[in-house]
Amino acid sequence: MFKAKIDEKVVRQLLEERGEGAGKGEAGRGGLLPRLRLPGLRAPKPGVRLPRIRARVVRARARSALEGAETLEVVPAAERVLRLSSGYVMLMGDVAAVYPRVEDAPFGPLQPLVELDDLQELFIAEGDGQAQIVATIGGRRYRVVLPRELMVDMLAERIAIASGISISERNPQASGEYHGWRVNLTMPLLSGGWQITLTRLTRLSSISFDPLLTARLVTLLASPVSMLIYGPPGSGKTTLLIHLLTMFTSLFPSANVSIVEKDPEVAVHVKAPNVRKYFSFGGRTVTDNIRATRRYDRPDLLVVGELGAPEGVLTVSELISEVLSWFEAAGSGIPVVTTVHARGLRDLRRRIDAAIQGAGISGSVLDVVSCFVSTAKILASGEVRREVAGVYFFDGESFVPLYRAGVHALEEDFLRLLPPRLQFSFSGEGARETYELIKERLGVSVHYTFAKLEPVAPDEVPE
Repeated sequence: MFKAKIDEKVVRQLLEERGEGAGKGEAGRGGLLPRLRLPGLRAPKPGVRLPRIRARVVRARARSALEGAETLEVVPAAERVLRLSSGYVMLMGDVAAVYPRVEDAPFGPLQPLVELDDLQELFIAEGDGQAQIVATIGGRRYRVVLPRELMVDMLAERIAIASGISISERNPQASGEYHGWRVNLTMPLLSGGWQITLTRLTRLSSISFDPLLTARLVTLLASPVSMLIYGPPGSGKTTLLIHLLTMFTSLFPSANVSIVEKDPEVAVHVKAPNVRKYFSFGGRTVTDNIRATRRYDRPDLLVVGELGAPEGVLTVSELISEVLSWFEAAGSGIPVVTTVHARGLRDLRRRIDAAIQGAGISGSVLDVVSCFVSTAKILASGEVRREVAGVYFFDGESFVPLYRAGVHALEEDFLRLLPPRLQFSFSGEGARETYELIKERLGVSVHYTFAKLEPVAPDEVPE
């Protein structure tokens, strides 16, 4: 079943180190993890004969779910030993034990863990003189243990220097890209101890997209309207944005699209002939780039990767300036789609309206945005699920739900929100015909749950 041979001797050493044995001999002296200490797992005393266990060590060839790793399953314990180029990772229960063989690696002793293809997020926090490490692997959360204490400050400094992330007492929180990961560093000044957050740059496989919902959102972008995708960190906002842009540019390749973002995260996934990309390098800010693309490119659709991002990094004046440039673009008639960190629709409105009014403008996000898409990150029984929670269309008086908890609004209610003709079409047909063609090209079937979803007043929207 597995791609490469499993070293049975290594497995036996690991099992003996844990005191379980593999049906042969005595506990190993030294073993693979000589200094690894796990709560509740004690190695046997030297010279003590281990009892035989019924579990068979299963060895076969197959493609691991964790790409690039050799996998061993121990039956019936269902534990896995993963051998990577830089060391080993042993998954047992809710614990991921990491044993590095390479010291000078980009992520230090955590390098074997970072090499796992199914590692999605890694959070490292320094507190009370110890490092607390939590990893999300294949949708499950694990507590990470190492054979020796991790020096979080040294790892943070190594990442900051190698990636060019500028962090100091004047700027105690900063983000950037490092070896395919989005990294956020926080100094003890803010958090009481060093904190490092690693999030793998977006992979579209993390969300299953509803074809009908995709067709409706792409149709709205073609109409066009401005759209805000909001939700908590890690809820799939950027993944959804990339998916919608990929579908939109494949259906309408002649559309002139500008993507503006601080770090290249969305743009690297969107490949179309008329896409222009702006990043915050060389002292240029998101505000500078929004104004530059409006002036020189005159885009049909403007994409701002993340408004006010990374969260907590911008000063108040920078945040106000960025929101103001976005507000000006959306208010000028250019449809803008962007993502925002927010707990809910009310929180989103409060934060953006405060920034708009902080710039001395009497206005609201509802003046320029019609479509609001909510994403959610749900943790149940150790599984992490990301999904679109709801879609609301503001018609000038109330929020019209288009999608909520797996239920779609009636087709006639959706079509009523569209203009007679969309800005983008295939051959000059009307809005209804364009929508039907979009559904056909995206493979939308007829098996969906529809219902009459009642409008919600602005002051009654769910938090």
